[in-house]
Amino acid sequence: MWKRFYKASSTRKVYRGKYPAALLALCLINVGCAGFRRCGPDDAWFGPDKPKHLAASALIAGAATAAAAQDQGRDEATAIGLGTALAAGAGKEWYDLRVKETCWSWKDMAWNLLGASLGATLAAQATD
Repeated sequence: MWKRFYKASSTRKVYRGKYPAALLALCLINVGCAGFRRCGPDDAWFGPDKPKHLAASALIAGAATAAAAQDQGRDEATAIGLGTALAAGAGKEWYDLRVKETCWSWKDMAWNLLGASLGATLAAQATD
């Protein structure tokens, strides 16, 4: 009876198969990141490069969200903006790690996430 009631009253779409793929991707990222050289105590939470990470991520996410909003819905455009900005931030950290041979800064990635969230949210609200 509960199963029949639940199916009749539910209006949500069922997305099957996406969550195991996301879980696998997170596991692979975690395994791959285990060997990164982390920055030492010189990497402060409020260092001089953190506002640059915030601003760059906000601009990238805002531009990608605004561009995607022309063809997609607000939620999809926001996800595209967030993903684009975080991919750019991860690419910058990879460049720092492999090319400049410094370190991978998780604090920079936290500022990238904050900036991407801010930019994507503002752009999604402006395009409505």
